Amino acid sequence: MAIGFSLPAYAVTTIPEKMIYEGRLLDSSGSGPLAGSHDFRFSFWSVSPVAPGDVSGGTINTVAATYSGWQEVQTITPNSDGFFSFELGTVSPFPQIDSTQHLYLQVEIKKSSDPISSYEVLDRAPSDPTSDRSPIGSVPYAMNADYIDNAELGNAAGNIVVLDTGDVWPVSTVPGGTDQDGFVLDNDDDASGSIDLQFGNTLGKILSWDLLNGYFDFNDDVNIQGDLTLTGTVDGVDVSALSSAVNLHLDGGANKHDASEIDVEATDGHYYSAGDLETAIDDIDQQLFSLSAASANLKKIIPSLFDGVSYKPDGTNNIGRLFIDSDIANGRNFYVWKSTPATLQDYDIVLQVPIPTNYTGWDGSTPWEFTYRSDSANATENKADIYIYDSSGAPVTLTGTSSNLTSTTWSSTSIGYSGTPTFTAGETFMIVIRVHSRNSNEMHLGEISLNFS
Repeated sequence: MAIGFSLPAYAVTTIPEKMIYEGRLLDSSGSGPLAGSHDFRFSFWSVSPVAPGDVSGGTINTVAATYSGWQEVQTITPNSDGFFSFELGTVSPFPQIDSTQHLYLQVEIKKSSDPISSYEVLDRAPSDPTSDRSPIGSVPYAMNADYIDNAELGNAAGNIVVLDTGDVWPVSTVPGGTDQDGFVLDNDDDASGSIDLQFGNTLGKILSWDLLNGYFDFNDDVNIQGDLTLTGTVDGVDVSALSSAVNLHLDGGANKHDASEIDVEATDGHYYSAGDLETAIDDIDQQLFSLSAASANLKKIIPSLFDGVSYKPDGTNNIGRLFIDSDIANGRNFYVWKSTPATLQDYDIVLQVPIPTNYTGWDGSTPWEFTYRSDSANATENKADIYIYDSSGAPVTLTGTSSNLTSTTWSSTSIGYSGTPTFTAGETFMIVIRVHSRNSNEMHLGEISLNFS
């Protein structure tokens, strides 16, 4: 019997998925063709020698260590000269060809009328016990299996890159990025919601374009070390309309305005403008007061805006907007603290108060009165807390209601003290009003009254 075959390497669509096997069947003398119907059984193996146990009772042992997982049976009657031809893979489709497993083709033959135990292996070299099965070689299609459009698989320049474990590009293939002047995300314009650029898997920092709202979002702090030029609006305030006296700059992640040093950063990436506060400071005729001529039983009112005031965050939960508003119906200006986050945010309004040179003491019952108003009567939504430090800088123990101040209408609280704090004539003492807000509620702070004896 004379046999010949060829096997192309497996590919999904670019090459044929069949293997041609053809030959000539001769009788035992080799002088004439072998007539009749015959069954051919084909199978893939990883080694050439046939070992005991590879076939048992005429059945292929599919758990044999060298069996490569594919077999099929085809029946044919050779022509009058004994020639035949098969297309392997028409009965059982080929598996994905693995060059480490699918190395040899085993061919067995029997008369179709004989039992399965009659299969005999066509030994390609009967005198060589190590060479029983036929090696699977290359044919023209397979010669190009390592190439695509004349490009070879690999990591060198000009190669077709294969992804590493985890479906990522090998670092060696993109060591310096790209020479292109631009890189387009969502080039097919089919994104919905947002277009994201993520830094790190566990880190998870994302710069994204919000398609719905038409702006960029970044889910963490931003530190800008160079100049920042703004056009348009900042939280609805036209930047070009801000007073030239406002020196707007970024410092440590917060917007700060020199005239009042108010932090106005926001967790949603927007920055509130305090321009209306500086404008109020510039335009409103403040009623500056002097207590140097104070007399007995004198009541002095410190109106908003406060003189000698500063604004100070305590370092945590200080996100919001501090500005000045007015209530014409009730005849007062007042501070407003408004914060949008869901957790309570606070800011300190710190007032330096001069003590008159002829000071003799405070009114015994109500030395200090504070006017306030809030959107909600619930102290978990908005409130004000008051602290006083004497002229030596020591905290004063207060009496009356000085914390959790809330009221949906203008109200006042009278505060006294216990103990013997130091108030020295001609010096100053400090009043700290800490205003709190969340969920866009507002805390309002009006005038302060000082009552001397």
